[in-house]
Amino acid sequence: MSAHRVVAAIVGAVLVLGLLAVGGLVFAAYFFSSRVHVTRSGAHGGDQTVRVDTPFGRVRVEKNSEVDPELLDMPLYPEAKVVNEGHSARVDLDLDFADKAFRILAVEMETPDAFDKVVAFYRQAAPDFSFSEKAGGKVELLWQKGGQKKVIGIAERQGKTRIALANIGEPEGN
Repeated sequence: MSAHRVVAAIVGAVLVLGLLAVGGLVFAAYFFSSRVHVTRSGAHGGDQTVRVDTPFGRVRVEKNSEVDPELLDMPLYPEAKVVNEGHSARVDLDLDFADKAFRILAVEMETPDAFDKVVAFYRQAAPDFSFSEKAGGKVELLWQKGGQKKVIGIAERQGKTRIALANIGEPEGN
């Protein structure tokens, strides 16, 4: 067998393997994408829910102005009002392959009280939270235990103080 035939056989084998690999990837992509279903409900600009079902699990995102801040199980600044501009959300992630569930609840609130007064309230009301100052004059308080995390973000915006609250972790914890 000549060297040219050996090289041609090797090149042919590599091309066949390459075509099989590309075909396998195309089939896998088709298989996966045909089993992904996205469902959207709600009004544009208002309450919206998006649900994505995959072979590996589900994700559900609710952009909602109706998330009750009491569900966060965190201190709430007195007289602060929920911002009704779609700044509240609930995200549920269920991973079937890992038998895990994960939830994020988030609410943004607002008060006309001074930034320093709000920061002082949260430093006293949430002593178990770690405190840090961020760029742009923002403050973050963080509590973490196991897979559960709670975050309080405080910032000045348009002459008012905004308070972002988030509870992140397993659904039983929030």
